Amino acid sequence: MWDVLLALLALLGLTAFLTLYGRLPAALGPLTALSLAGLWLTVWGMAGALTAGGWTLYLASWGLGGWALVRRRERWRQLLTPGLVLFAVMALGVTVYFAVRQPIPTDFDEYSLWATAAKLTKANDALYTVGETGTPWQATQTPSLILMGYFAQFLGKFAYWKVYVGYDWLLFACFAAVLGRLGWKQYALAVPAAVACWCAPWFFTTYNRTIFLSKVYMNSYGDIPAGVLFGGAVALWLALRAGAGPRWPVPVVLAFAALAKDNLFPVMLVAAGMAAADWFFFPDAGPFREGWPRRLGFSALAGAVSLAAYLVWSRYIGALAALNAAEGGMGVTSQSLPSVVLNGVKMLLGLPVESYYEERRWRFVQAGQDMARAFLRDELSMVGPGIVVLGLILGLLAAGILLARTGRLRARIGLLAAVALAGFAGYNFVLRLSYAFIFREEQCVGLVDYNRYIYPYYIGLFLIALACLLAAAREYPAPCPRALAAGALVLALGGGMLLRTNQFILPQYSVLGFSQAEFDDQNLIQQKADAVAAAVEPGSRIFFVSQGDNGLRWFSYSCDLLPLILDYSGDLETGGGGGGTFGLPELDNGNLYYHPYTREDFCALVEESGCAYILVDAVDEIFVESYGSLFADGLAGAADTLLYRVTGDGWQPVEMEVPR
Repeated sequence: MWDVLLALLALLGLTAFLTLYGRLPAALGPLTALSLAGLWLTVWGMAGALTAGGWTLYLASWGLGGWALVRRRERWRQLLTPGLVLFAVMALGVTVYFAVRQPIPTDFDEYSLWATAAKLTKANDALYTVGETGTPWQATQTPSLILMGYFAQFLGKFAYWKVYVGYDWLLFACFAAVLGRLGWKQYALAVPAAVACWCAPWFFTTYNRTIFLSKVYMNSYGDIPAGVLFGGAVALWLALRAGAGPRWPVPVVLAFAALAKDNLFPVMLVAAGMAAADWFFFPDAGPFREGWPRRLGFSALAGAVSLAAYLVWSRYIGALAALNAAEGGMGVTSQSLPSVVLNGVKMLLGLPVESYYEERRWRFVQAGQDMARAFLRDELSMVGPGIVVLGLILGLLAAGILLARTGRLRARIGLLAAVALAGFAGYNFVLRLSYAFIFREEQCVGLVDYNRYIYPYYIGLFLIALACLLAAAREYPAPCPRALAAGALVLALGGGMLLRTNQFILPQYSVLGFSQAEFDDQNLIQQKADAVAAAVEPGSRIFFVSQGDNGLRWFSYSCDLLPLILDYSGDLETGGGGGGTFGLPELDNGNLYYHPYTREDFCALVEESGCAYILVDAVDEIFVESYGSLFADGLAGAADTLLYRVTGDGWQPVEMEVPR
């Protein structure tokens, strides 16, 4: 745990420097510092020198923080704001708690991408995009969130719980930004607002009483953190505008946010658009016509940094994907976003489109109809379908407008609401295009994962509405009727969300009191992977057999075995690969990942794969009947070993102790 605590110390040190020397409000320091750290590590990672970038970052953060605290020790009280104290307490609390409980991934996409990318980055001290895995495709996910897990454990050994800690620090930094410039005398606003922030990720993602663990703060998926970051970026902007101070953190945070999750990049452009519109149409002082070129320049910069960061990363990934394809892997596997958008707009206008899109026009129509139905009817949150969620958020924005002390603030909140609604329509159009032209047909037909794609917008927009309400409320000296009304509204909001969350998620099904049994299956896989790693030579490549697997066990072992390579077993040209289920063609039982091979073809497949071992995770009668003769013991000892060594005279069992 010491490495994570030193990382937190570095983060707080950089925050102290930004506050005491950079005139940045303390509550905005953690989000700015994490954004700087993420961008810094991304640049060094793309340059192939991630370790050097990490050491530079740590040493600079410790040094600058210590120097600022010594030289400006008379100003240290500037750090004691509700927002920064909230961040520090929550960050330290989750660090210690996770170090004791040590949760690990259990979800499919964590092992197929997010957690694996984090482990690959740490294992090689290099970006996951250049690390070797058994998969044939290039890892193209944007880096910001994954590098949060790397930052949190840079000095120590890899552990999955440390990835969650890095993610949660980012969430808590955004919550601190929502509290913004609130002082201790405004505790009546700060406390319930903090409660509302804590509940928000659950509130907009859980839609019935759950009987399984709700892992909002123990999940390495990018959806929730990206949504919170969307809200945090705009909240940071609102707090900066509320008083004198620097504006440079805004493009830094927006650039970092642009690299949070590729399919949520349009959402981050909405954040940039909100900041840009607010700055351009509402100058700090004087009439609108004065200084408009300078304001226009800053507004353009807000959007340009997001776009530039995304394009630079896309070019980097494009070059790697081309190299991967040239070496026998997969290159680009879907249509380009500009082409998708252009042809989607043409469809809306009734213009002719390319044949690829014309063949999928029915998907475009169906996706639009299904998304409209989901928005109006599907329960996607603790308060109901999307239309109710949007109504709640607009109600908060309206309350902010009504409670604002000046007409200027009312107009600003109204403008932010208008941009947010326009962005919501635009993001839904992008989702519709994705279902129609990028996702697989079955994803479109079933509107698969629609909730995961839409709730980040709801979460972010809720945090923005809450930040607007707090901005309006903090203008009033207490006590006065409007100040009391604002306090009562925020208290009702925080209390209501806490009550509703408690109704839907019992403590034992949340991060607060989860049972260790939730992780027993994956812990056993991890123990087996450790036993396999101890029994093979370093650098070994391993073939995988697990009859009946749906792909999760392949991805789990693949991640847990790193830096050993679990072969993406199977024939890619015929749709094989992954899953680890094999058998004779005539015995095909219809399993999704059933790979039919004759005995001779299977023998050739294994021996030509370059694998020195076969990991036999689970066998059934089909596999024994199909290929038992290829194993020296006829698979009679498969229950007592996980490994068989690939040899020319029958594959030999490896003596080892198998965890049970």
